[in-house]
Amino acid sequence: MRRVADSIAETLRAQEIEIFFMLTGGDPALWTALQREGIRMIPCRSEQGAAYMADGYARMTGRPTFVYGQHGPGSANIASALADAYWAMSPVVSLTSSVPAATRDRHEYQSLDQLAMHRPVTHWAGEALRGEHVRSMLLRSMHEAVSAPGPAHLDVPRDVLAAPLAPEVETGGPTARLRAPQYRMAPAPQLLDTVLARLSAARRPVIMAGSGARASGVDEELHRLAEALQSPVVTSIGGKASISEAHPLAVGVAGRYAAGVANAVVSEADVVLVLGSRLGSVTSDSFALFSSADLIRVDTRSDALDPSAAINVRADVKLTVRALLDAIAAGGEAVLGARDASWVASVTQRVAGWRDSALKVPGAGGDAECMHPREVVSAVSDALSPSDVVVADTGYMAAWAGVLYQARQAGNTFLRAAGSLGWAIPGAFGAQLAVPDRRVVCITGDGGAGYNLAELETAVRVGIPATIVVVNNGTLAFEYHLQKYVEKNVIDEINDFSDVDYGAVARSLGAEGVLVRSRSELGDALAAALRSDAPTLIDARVDREAIAPVTSYASQGMDPSAV
Repeated sequence: MRRVADSIAETLRAQEIEIFFMLTGGDPALWTALQREGIRMIPCRSEQGAAYMADGYARMTGRPTFVYGQHGPGSANIASALADAYWAMSPVVSLTSSVPAATRDRHEYQSLDQLAMHRPVTHWAGEALRGEHVRSMLLRSMHEAVSAPGPAHLDVPRDVLAAPLAPEVETGGPTARLRAPQYRMAPAPQLLDTVLARLSAARRPVIMAGSGARASGVDEELHRLAEALQSPVVTSIGGKASISEAHPLAVGVAGRYAAGVANAVVSEADVVLVLGSRLGSVTSDSFALFSSADLIRVDTRSDALDPSAAINVRADVKLTVRALLDAIAAGGEAVLGARDASWVASVTQRVAGWRDSALKVPGAGGDAECMHPREVVSAVSDALSPSDVVVADTGYMAAWAGVLYQARQAGNTFLRAAGSLGWAIPGAFGAQLAVPDRRVVCITGDGGAGYNLAELETAVRVGIPATIVVVNNGTLAFEYHLQKYVEKNVIDEINDFSDVDYGAVARSLGAEGVLVRSRSELGDALAAALRSDAPTLIDARVDREAIAPVTSYASQGMDPSAV
């Protein structure tokens, strides 16, 4: 007997979906169907962990990636965990069961309005109440996830999942393999002429590449455009690795988590070509950047364009940059007629000077029994090859890793939590599943590690050899420093943690685990971890007084050498 669950599994197989993330919850028909179709199921230790793992996988592949939650609390947990995928425009599909259609409105156990919970964090949410509608609505959810791109949600009552399906109901999926971005809109030719004319007239142009640039896969074209325009390139933290940061014209991350030189370059520009960035509060350093230059904004989303910009182009970033390159090739060197070559040279020199000192530990003193976080980033940089992947948590970890780690190869070589502390560990496991031939290193803090440490057991059981570096200062350092330097009132009991040996915790979960206190110990631990086929956690003890490169700190007298 063919059931609705079989239709779901057949549709996923037709779309070459290979992995399904979940925490089982009473829908055995679905597990039987997925097993029959050879789809690998990854049971995680929580719905949040499963959603974050699916998100990391989706960001690396651009494919619709499924996460399941049982009706009621399971679905609620999935919905709450989709915020990061929503902010990061990641094509995660939440497939949840709901209470039986036959017993609706009768105070059924664990009944919730699951659609209402999902709608704020998805681009599309629907419920299939009839078995013959499930396939078409499943395809709709996948299509919406890769078209926006961003999360989508399909709810199927548990009795519908297990219901028999008439033989005549169509199976399989569309012939087109769904992948974000599914559709690419070309720029209007007349608008392109206006853009090129403005860029040609600019003396000090800068290119800003955001997460939309990353999603469009523009890295190869962006290198060529920077060279053709002789324009420095900054990125948002979500757009990091849109260009190799070893390129002479790559400046680094601009915004609130940034090197001072990057923000200075933006402030000196007369024209900024904004590729796929909404210029939100983090990217704009609390809206202080990008106000003194003419903005040319390119994005597929109207809400990422700005009516006050000099030029708005609603189009795909990759197609727009390709069209600009074609126009430049046809026009020759005239595009550089107004360029301030000495300024471009000075930018290159300033960035190179900053890079030379970025990973050096400022000053002496501090605790001899621990490292400076810069030493952690330095050790990770030395251990990894350019094609390997760094996954960073939010907060201080986003600042330390996002600003100081040099992404030497463009593409999916750097991921970060878009705002959800604790995302990075399961996110790194999902990323590692997506690229088994590359090594993935997660950089999180002891605050972030506490959320999803149990997923190490998942990594051991499933066989995910990612490396987790816990930058452990025993406190929520961001909060501690704000209290100490801004509020002038430190409240230890809301900041500080117990002295936990996270390496020992990892070993108790079956993973490799080690505690290190020095740069040399960390280098040895990373080398061992990258040789191992097992997941490894490294508890790296760091100075709690070290202040991350958060640009707003310098204006408050908080260790300006850090930025």
